[in-house]
Amino acid sequence: MFKKNLKNTLLLFILLLSYTSVSMASGKIITIAGTADLQGMMEASHHKFDLNGDGKKEKMMMGGIAYIATVYKNLQKENPNTVIVSTGDDLMNKYFHTYKGKAIFSLMSDAGYELYAFGNHEFDKGSKVLSEALGNATFTPICSDLDVSTSALKGKCEPYVIKEIDGVKVGFFSLMTEDLPLVTSERSVKIISDNVTTAKMMIKLLRDKGVRLIVALSHIGYKQDRVLAKQVKGIDLIFGGHSHEYVKKIGRINKTAIVNGGEQGIQIIKVDIPLDKDLKVVNKEIKMTKIPVTDALLADQKIKKRVKKYQEGFPAVIVLGQTETSWNLTSDEIRKSESSVADMINDLMRKKFKVDVVMNNAGAFRGSKVYSKGSITDAMLKEIDEFGNYAYVLRLKGKYFKEILERSAASYGEGGLMQVSGLKYRITLPKQVQEIKDRKVIRTGKRVSNIQVLEHGKWVPLDEKKEYTVLSNSFIVNHEGDGYFWFKKYGTDMKNTFTTFYSIMAEYIDHHKVLSPKAKDGRLEIIH
Repeated sequence: MFKKNLKNTLLLFILLLSYTSVSMASGKIITIAGTADLQGMMEASHHKFDLNGDGKKEKMMMGGIAYIATVYKNLQKENPNTVIVSTGDDLMNKYFHTYKGKAIFSLMSDAGYELYAFGNHEFDKGSKVLSEALGNATFTPICSDLDVSTSALKGKCEPYVIKEIDGVKVGFFSLMTEDLPLVTSERSVKIISDNVTTAKMMIKLLRDKGVRLIVALSHIGYKQDRVLAKQVKGIDLIFGGHSHEYVKKIGRINKTAIVNGGEQGIQIIKVDIPLDKDLKVVNKEIKMTKIPVTDALLADQKIKKRVKKYQEGFPAVIVLGQTETSWNLTSDEIRKSESSVADMINDLMRKKFKVDVVMNNAGAFRGSKVYSKGSITDAMLKEIDEFGNYAYVLRLKGKYFKEILERSAASYGEGGLMQVSGLKYRITLPKQVQEIKDRKVIRTGKRVSNIQVLEHGKWVPLDEKKEYTVLSNSFIVNHEGDGYFWFKKYGTDMKNTFTTFYSIMAEYIDHHKVLSPKAKDGRLEIIH
């Protein structure tokens, strides 16, 4: 164990030394460093990571705000012209549920964060809680594309920030996912304009104020960041979040460099931006470095003590709300019948994302036991959403539904059985079972009948010619799990909401305090 830790420490030391190797020919380099999507992970946690680049991942402790702080302090010693940023989705999990954002923002401030772009999860408990949490922050929040005038955030965030760094004016603006109204229940905060319009407006404004270097702090996802860069000229760096990606190499579209802050603080993203003798950005020489955050680093002792104090303040059980009925998540219940718990969760998703139909595999609902009526805890929801699957929204023609549901019927008793919302169907088990091979149906299933969809509160027959909006999860849609190839192969307008079952339930409970499964309504009928 000692040799292993020594090896990791030496590797980390070598990596840290290499971070200072950027050419200083012009004499001025502006460094932007930071994270995205910390998800409230203030403590180091176990991750599998390839630290030495040999392709083999080892289990190690990574992240943790006390270790992140050490990296930032080292970076600012190496280059005083360093700005520390976050691109949001930091207010989540137990620190958020217990301390309502005050602990997370206070610790992030102590760690050195200077600029902050909100993510959608900052609004999970509403703008009032967010506003109160900001009272514990020393960083500057930016809300370039948000109208906060009728919310508790009024006067609490800036439309843009200009910093003069070593004689260079550097401008920062923020971008929020245009799906904000879809993925959060916050209604007093509205998006002013689409991402492209906001970016163009901000670039002109900042250039008119003499800004030499423009940085967009984005919470729209790496894919959308690239789309933005193709449509908008004048952004030197997009430092993104929302999609939880550690890109292998820096993205480049025209003269715009693009990075993403990853998730949970496992790595710090450092971007060195050189300027020439005329103080113009040398775009082609912008470099990205990913700095692993491991417990081989020396933790900031002050912050470490503060984290420990917060830990001691956690209740034995973090109660989020109440349920008036039990939650049956046993294997037989979830994989061999309609599930009242799956019905409830799928109905929440259908209502939240305003889709026609929800189809989630039984295996997405974990827990494998009966939870008694009474308290709904943080641990309970995490057990149920064990895999943390993201909800995907897409469009799919009705003609594919029959084959999809035949796959469900063929998966009776297994994780592939489809639990649904906005849809009802019958499975007759004695009939012919569907078989698939290489993303093709090689034997037609005959188990499924009576497929109906809910329209305007009434059940009507499925229209095979109609295109429906459908929600499923990343395992099914993105990975074609349990053999469900139809979503990825035939779906259009596919969108990752980056929202988990856990966060959907937690948000509802936070607003309504009670979440109880109702009696089954017959949406899935099994005939033996």
